[in-house]
Amino acid sequence: MVLPRGHFTVSLGTVTTETLVALSSLPTRPLSRAEVMPTTPTSANSLPPAAFNSLAPPDDLLRDLLAVSLTGVIFYTPLFNAAGEITDFTFTYLNPAAQRMMRMPERPTVTHKQQWPQSEAHGTFAFHVDAFVTGEPREYNINYQADGYDNYYRLAARRSGQGLLVSFTDTADQPRTPVEIALRESQAREQEARVQAEHQRNEFRDFMAQAPMAVAVYRGPQHRVEMANATTLAIWDRPLADVLHRPVFEILPEAADPNVVAIFDRVFSTGTPYTAHELPTPINRHGQVEVVYWNFVFEPEREPDGRIIGILSIGTDVTEQVRARLQAEQLNRELEARVQERTQQVREQGQRLERLFMQAPAAICILGGAELVFELVNPIYQQFFPERELLGKPLREALPELVDHATYITMQQVFETGETSWQQALHTPLARIKDGVLEDRYFNYVLQPRYDEQGHIDGVLVFGFDVTEQVQARRSIEESREELKRFKFMADQARDPFILIRADATFAYLNRRALEAWGYTAEEMRDLRVPDIDPIYQEEAFNQLFARAQQQEHIPLFETQHRRKDGHIYPVEISAVSLQLENQPHLLMVARDVTEQKHILSALQESEARFRIMADAAPNMVWAVHPDSSIRYVNRAFLDFVGLENEQQYIRTGWGPYLHPDELELTQHTLSEAIGQGQAYILEHRMRHHDGQYRWLLAQGAPSFLANGELYGYVGSAIDITDLKQANEQLRRTNVDLDNFIYAASHDLKAPISNIEGLLQLLRADLPPDVAQGAYVEPTLALMGESVERFKRTIEHLTEVSKLQKEHAPATTAVDLAVIVEDVRQDLAPLIQASGARLRVEVTDFPPVLFPEKNLRSVVYNLLSNAIKYRSPDRTPHIDVRAHVRTGFTVLEVHDNGLGIAATHLPKLFTMFQRFHDHVEGSGIGLYMVKKMVENADGRVEVHSQAGAGTTFFIHLPHAAMPVGT
Repeated sequence: MVLPRGHFTVSLGTVTTETLVALSSLPTRPLSRAEVMPTTPTSANSLPPAAFNSLAPPDDLLRDLLAVSLTGVIFYTPLFNAAGEITDFTFTYLNPAAQRMMRMPERPTVTHKQQWPQSEAHGTFAFHVDAFVTGEPREYNINYQADGYDNYYRLAARRSGQGLLVSFTDTADQPRTPVEIALRESQAREQEARVQAEHQRNEFRDFMAQAPMAVAVYRGPQHRVEMANATTLAIWDRPLADVLHRPVFEILPEAADPNVVAIFDRVFSTGTPYTAHELPTPINRHGQVEVVYWNFVFEPEREPDGRIIGILSIGTDVTEQVRARLQAEQLNRELEARVQERTQQVREQGQRLERLFMQAPAAICILGGAELVFELVNPIYQQFFPERELLGKPLREALPELVDHATYITMQQVFETGETSWQQALHTPLARIKDGVLEDRYFNYVLQPRYDEQGHIDGVLVFGFDVTEQVQARRSIEESREELKRFKFMADQARDPFILIRADATFAYLNRRALEAWGYTAEEMRDLRVPDIDPIYQEEAFNQLFARAQQQEHIPLFETQHRRKDGHIYPVEISAVSLQLENQPHLLMVARDVTEQKHILSALQESEARFRIMADAAPNMVWAVHPDSSIRYVNRAFLDFVGLENEQQYIRTGWGPYLHPDELELTQHTLSEAIGQGQAYILEHRMRHHDGQYRWLLAQGAPSFLANGELYGYVGSAIDITDLKQANEQLRRTNVDLDNFIYAASHDLKAPISNIEGLLQLLRADLPPDVAQGAYVEPTLALMGESVERFKRTIEHLTEVSKLQKEHAPATTAVDLAVIVEDVRQDLAPLIQASGARLRVEVTDFPPVLFPEKNLRSVVYNLLSNAIKYRSPDRTPHIDVRAHVRTGFTVLEVHDNGLGIAATHLPKLFTMFQRFHDHVEGSGIGLYMVKKMVENADGRVEVHSQAGAGTTFFIHLPHAAMPVGT
């Protein structure tokens, strides 16, 4: 911002940020002679301030002074963090000298640290902070050899208002003084020493990174992790990326015990090394906090000038050893007693070994002589064999399972050649107890020869580190990768999109179907995230879903939307589940395109709307229920019947209050059973009319299915049959009365007919022979006799009909159909022979039927005798009797090639007293009785006939129940 010249005031002794900003904005122009030279010579000492200001205004004077200065001048503005600490400086102004020396513009856009990243390491940044914070003038001399600079600088800094003024000189284009030359030579030597030290340090760290012990380097007072080898990371159960350059107690907050923190701080502040033995430290690993015991050494790391910059830690996880120590205490005491019994030389050697090996964080043993006899076994080594005695025994005797193993062979080679051997993750089968089961263990071994005083090899030193857990963890990762391969193979065969998502909403894997559905390539998939696909994505909702899945919570199916590469959005149904792959949580989603289902549902809703319109217009009562039998819809006729305004009133109450109490349970059971079986049903029940009276309804229902076969519900209708039932009841009573009349009539007419028959016989006996045989008398008497016989047969038939009318549930039994047909054939043999009929019977090996035996015989007799009686005079009668089985029935078939029946007469065929051929004697009730007897036994009769061609009867006879086990 440029201040107006009339309002810009500044003293030469104070430079503010506003001054420099304004100064940097002033135009640079040559001054006129009138502006430079006063018109009247004056003495500076004699000029009052006002006159001086008019001669050389402060802003022009400051601007010109900074422009001609051979000293570089920079004005900074500090940057602060939330805690109020200075984190950097921004450039507000550089005078021309500073621009030339720094090769920078007047107002650089970078910050101080961005321009000089090494300024913290060289101390110049701290110099600037100190000058600003204290407000006191500061000076600093430095040979800056970093960030593209290699010059000797003299710096002076002072706080001015809210900014910092820094002036500096650059000796790049000036002769260097002997002092500077000596300083630069000293710094060069120091730099070379630092390079060598850093090289040695890097070599040492490379060595430590491969070491089987836990090695870490902590930098600065916050103990930031600068290096952690694989063993350390395995113990911490954390990857290197999660720990590097972070304070150790931020990485392991559970380990921030005051005593542990004090050890770190004491070593860093005092430079005194610290050795810990079995120090307990809580560490959160494998999903829970475990107390880990350490044997370690803390060594301070120093700069060449002796300044402490960090801590080097070398240690071993001895948790298992500590836990097993209590069990091994007795064994250790015995071992100590045995060691004390040895010679003084062995005792001295044992003491040295104990100091060296017994407390070492590794499994150590010493094997003496060519037989490799156990001379020393430290506790960590012994813990692998808690019930086996090793000391004093040759290795092949103490551990026979190792005789043919690479470990034993290598030990022999070390003893013979004197060459040290390193073994990494060597598979070693060990038995913890003698004759026990071998366990697969993995060790890092160091095998070194031991020399006696004469320089001869007299034994082998064994250093072992159990890395079984690390090997198993590595294999677990490999197996996880194999599992991922198998998963990808199966997912690629799936018909639906398989989507594997990481916690950061990126895609770990998309199967072929997902890529096709979205229109992306596998290469493009690498840059996709869930928000690119889900147009209604919300980060918080996604994080909650991911967390629920990781907690193994059941995630029900849900709907969302997906967006293709071309922008098309379509609905999907999602199922989600958690997966652990390569020790990382993932979310597996299977997406199904439900666009078609949405169309179907829309069409269904439209169809239902049309259904409601038609149903409301129907005169009968129409209803619909859901698959759980709850009411979905009733039409206007239904509402009018029960006296309600709308269907919501009926849905709230249900049908319970309207059904007759006697039929409520039956009605509900019938509907539920029909829904369960997916079948139609029909039922008569009573329902309360709006006038309070119960009326009879005939209700029928049928299942309704969706296009995929899923049950949508039940649709039914009901009609009021109260008047019909009343009429039927009246008809039933009429039929009863008629049956009673027929029975009474047949009974009462028997006596008169018998009297007429007796009188007729008496008349025959009393008439003279010539009169009785007269031309008129004899035919008349014959006709009268025939009439009496017909009357008697009619009475008999009426009696049989009366019995059938009352016989609604006749006594049934299991009857062999073949036996009945054979009996009837024998009875009709004379009639068959006289008519010349050809009868073929094929009724054998059929299940027994449930039927009254005498009635079945009557049915077969009527059908066969009719086939003979109503034969055609134009051809030889052929009658076929056979049967076949249908579900629950044996169907008796009687075929003939007789006269047949016209189609117009078939509806009246089974009516009482109906006869269609008068040339054959009969009463017209035979087929009526056949139909009645079959229906009374829960069977049915069908007939196919053609006039002039013949007739076929199909009699459905119900099966008798088969005995269990047949």
